[in-house]
Amino acid sequence: MELSLSTHLFTFHPLDESIASLFPRFGFPQAELWAMPPHFPYDDPHEADRIADRLASNGVRIASLHSPLYPDVRTYREDRWFSLSSEEEEHRQASVGATARAAGWLSRRGGGTVVLHTTFPTENWYPRRWAAFLSSLNELLALVPENVRFAVENTPLASGRAETVLDIVHRYPPGRVGVCLDLGHAHIQENVLNAIRACGDRLIHVHASDNHASRDDHFVPGRGSVPWNLAIPALREVGFKGPFTLELRDYTRGDNPQYGSFDEVLAECRDALARILGGNT
Repeated sequence: MELSLSTHLFTFHPLDESIASLFPRFGFPQAELWAMPPHFPYDDPHEADRIADRLASNGVRIASLHSPLYPDVRTYREDRWFSLSSEEEEHRQASVGATARAAGWLSRRGGGTVVLHTTFPTENWYPRRWAAFLSSLNELLALVPENVRFAVENTPLASGRAETVLDIVHRYPPGRVGVCLDLGHAHIQENVLNAIRACGDRLIHVHASDNHASRDDHFVPGRGSVPWNLAIPALREVGFKGPFTLELRDYTRGDNPQYGSFDEVLAECRDALARILGGNT
């Protein structure tokens, strides 16, 4: 499997050389950009290109981009989040526009995968929110060049199970739309092994982190109870080749941080991957 690291870990930091250099140092040849300004300023092509060039100079290829969830990292608790399934047309269109701009930048850089959230609420998401998301995805497919494919992600809600995502994905050609299976989300909401097998050949992207099946903690693998000994063989069984993207939370912050530095986080992650992958990626 191809290994990748999401910049979600560094959300509250600029993607400068000190961050870019961590990728090769800890064995990550690919990156997923967490497209939330100012962490990743997709609306500023010059600065976005500088970040991409900085990663490239460290031997890191941008394999994917997570679509924008909120307008600004600094005010994400107060801001209204984007939603491709919003029933308010103005809000839905703004969400499509932000996603299309971020995806357009990725296309100009050679293409890759853009991860999408359905943002369905726990209840009352069908049929209106469902229809709104399909409208948004149809518009994105028309707006964004074909060197970008979209991966619809499962969420830790009853409305975000793998079967719901697959019902969306099967409506579109495999070359443009597939599944991003977040293993941590699946561990909370359903059976990880069953979810992997259900996704089968429509699985094009994986988010990997750990939790204890109650909260979306985004721990380093091995700190929770995700059954990695079953999940990894199942991924190989369905022919998944990657990217296997580590999407970790920044636990270097706060009053009692679990880690003293990103080096500590990624050293633990590297050791965990060696165990769960058995040295075979």
